[in-house]
Amino acid sequence: MKIMNEYTYSQIKKNKRQTISILIAITIASALLCSICIFSHSFWKGKINDTIGKTGDWHGELWEATTGSDLKKVEDNPEIEATMIKGQWVTAKLDSTKRPYYLMRGADKQFWHDMNFKNTIIEGRLPEKEGEMVVSKLFFIENPSYKVGDQLTLPIGNRMLEGKELQTNEYKKEGEYFQQVATKDYTIVGNLDISGGSAFPGYIAMDYLEKSKIQPADDLTIYMRFKKPSTIYKNLPLVAESVGLEKDETGNYGIVYNTPLLSLYGISDEGFSNPQFIVVLAMGVVLLILVVGTFVLIIYNAFSLSSNSRTKELSILKSLGATPKQIKHSVLYEGFILWLLQSPIGVLIGYGFSYLVIDKVNGILQKTANYSNMTIEFSWLVVVFSLMISLVTVLISAYIPARRMSKIPAVEGINQNHVKIKNKKNYLIASKVFGIEGEIAKRQSLANKKSLRTAMVSLSLCLILIISYLNIISIYNFAESKNTQLTNYDMTVNLNIMDEPDNNMVQKIMSLPEIQKNVIRRKVRTTTSVKKTQESVVFSELGGFSSVSNSKYNIVKDDNNFKIVVNLVGLDNESFKTYCQDINVDYEKYYVKDEPLGILEDNTYHQDENSKDVQKIAMLNIKSGSSMEISEKEFASTDGDYKFSLKIGDTTDKIPGEFNSSRYSVSMIIPMERYEQIVSHFSPERILETNMMSIDLLVGERNANIAKEKMETIINNYLGSEDYSIWSLKEDKEHDELVQKSISIIIYAIAIMIGFIGIFNTISTISNNLQIHKREYAMLRSVGITPSGLNKVLLLEGISFALKPIILSIPIVFLISGFMLNLTSTTWGEFVLISQKGIIIFYILCMFLSIFLVYWNSSKKLKRENIIDSIKNEVI
Repeated sequence: MKIMNEYTYSQIKKNKRQTISILIAITIASALLCSICIFSHSFWKGKINDTIGKTGDWHGELWEATTGSDLKKVEDNPEIEATMIKGQWVTAKLDSTKRPYYLMRGADKQFWHDMNFKNTIIEGRLPEKEGEMVVSKLFFIENPSYKVGDQLTLPIGNRMLEGKELQTNEYKKEGEYFQQVATKDYTIVGNLDISGGSAFPGYIAMDYLEKSKIQPADDLTIYMRFKKPSTIYKNLPLVAESVGLEKDETGNYGIVYNTPLLSLYGISDEGFSNPQFIVVLAMGVVLLILVVGTFVLIIYNAFSLSSNSRTKELSILKSLGATPKQIKHSVLYEGFILWLLQSPIGVLIGYGFSYLVIDKVNGILQKTANYSNMTIEFSWLVVVFSLMISLVTVLISAYIPARRMSKIPAVEGINQNHVKIKNKKNYLIASKVFGIEGEIAKRQSLANKKSLRTAMVSLSLCLILIISYLNIISIYNFAESKNTQLTNYDMTVNLNIMDEPDNNMVQKIMSLPEIQKNVIRRKVRTTTSVKKTQESVVFSELGGFSSVSNSKYNIVKDDNNFKIVVNLVGLDNESFKTYCQDINVDYEKYYVKDEPLGILEDNTYHQDENSKDVQKIAMLNIKSGSSMEISEKEFASTDGDYKFSLKIGDTTDKIPGEFNSSRYSVSMIIPMERYEQIVSHFSPERILETNMMSIDLLVGERNANIAKEKMETIINNYLGSEDYSIWSLKEDKEHDELVQKSISIIIYAIAIMIGFIGIFNTISTISNNLQIHKREYAMLRSVGITPSGLNKVLLLEGISFALKPIILSIPIVFLISGFMLNLTSTTWGEFVLISQKGIIIFYILCMFLSIFLVYWNSSKKLKRENIIDSIKNEVI
């Protein structure tokens, strides 16, 4: 075996061209495999870090209060690695502030270190000792006389109502009062970017909890990080049982799992069977198998050429006593040595390529809101895994020709007659169209079919990847443009507060010069019952409510009636007047006090089971003058059951502003004062829901960015960041464009690498084939074929080779495009018009040019060869 290893090593040094060819193929394959592993690992780690930043580094929580006397049971549990503790709620009274209380909890050192609150500090620092506190941003906004660093002596006590103690974190109650128990000194050391809902009568605050001062009766919330996260669904209920928590009516304890983080580890309540994780893992495995399979084909071709070139030498060694196993070992050993030589280079190129692509993607996506940059993290596990995958790829690639070489009889290998031509044909069509040169080119193409197969697969994959992606994006964008309604408003401010918003804030927003048009609205979901006979003719013919999925849409069959959602929408006076003018109705009649009227907006989008087209239709056959009985109860579990009647003044299919409503629902639009009068009878919890306000705005694309900046500046002076959101049509479009651009970079980067492999493999294969067959070409030249005739042979052979990847790609591209068209309402005729034909033609021309240059360069070398020497010499 030592002799065979020395022979293999000498052949590696001797056949430099083939060695370099194999090395480059292995290096590119290793680099791309390494890049895929790096991308996957970096994306996974990035998602984990982002999730920990948003939720904290914990696995499970005892959400139901646990007493301080039971804390040691949790901390001493051998399954638990760390605990993060929040103390019991404390109410601190404030004077001369907009809200009367601090709603406060303490947190221990581990909590401040591991939980997400440390990422919300916008000024100051975290508490480090008892008596230091951090306060929500809203406190400083509403009470600008206070600042970080202030020292306060605050009354501590209880919220009371009718002599009964209220929980600190309960909604505000009419008639509640404060009962002082003690006083405590605090220093404000930080400003937190949290706000707390407007339904609460105080500002969220947190201080430092000294664990040694936790009392046995204190109610605690405990977060835990387990040593083995995979055991949490088994062990967390046991922890809850150990501290005496009781099961509820559903048989569950008051515990919470950090599902977003656990799902990234592939952990669900059934062990490692998280469906999302399995799908992602399966996609990764399939992608890896496809890439490995592709590179096996590519590298196999290089090894095949190498082993074929020394068939005679290996056969001579076999005649001298070398066993088939030793012959196989020689080829495999060559693969191992070459893999070993390129390993560090492949890893370096893989990391370099990954860094360039991710840096480019970050540069694009960092313009989008809330995007966290993806970073490349070095990991020995990733390096070792990618190297092992590339080694397996190389050994499989080398094993195929090694096994074939070991089976060739020594005599046949020495005589170079181990390749048998099954049949000989006369290619009359090629001969008649292109002459004798056409027939020769056809024979050469068929003779080189196997050696060129890998190059064709690479080029075909490159074309399929690029053209399919371009087609998918074109179809998607066109379908979106067809489905997107023309909007009258391009920005929406959602005030997610349960109090009346500050009128000064609203007026400042409305007075911005960029605003051309606006609608101020409130909305709450209610329900009504309709009969089968009240369905519109069109809707009834399409199946009516009976054909609509109850599980997918909020439609409940009640006897012979159907309960559907009614969006009760209140518009401010100016918006309601403008809306009535838009739909050509008299607005004054809707302000008559003794006659509650509403405008019924009735239309939905319906899709027949046997069609992919979505139709906009009216659902109900209810005329003006009819009355609609409406209930506040949306679901069976909804508190309150207030019922009221609204007379339909007019019907329309136009909505005011841009509010979203679910399919198979209707809307009742009324003036804001009527809306407030009606919802004042709702249950207390639903009244809080009805107060949320939205403002639809038309600002124009040119003014969108500056208008949003001004609005954020105004709103931040009144509300916390959690209390509002601003949607912008321009940002939506820009986000989609940036995401598509970043995906394009990744797709093109991979396609270019595969294409480069295909082109390089083409260069290597064609050059080697022409060298191997140079004796045949010399014989053709000796019998009278002219240099121009030889050029014609090579040109026809090159054209034949260049067309094959296109012919192979077209059916697959059409299948992928057809599948995408089937998911949308786009026709083939529309697809022809929207497809990016220019870019596709450009890529095809680039491929043709590359192949032409390879054949042109090879033909120059052939024509320089001496005819007699080429005929006399055997191919080495």
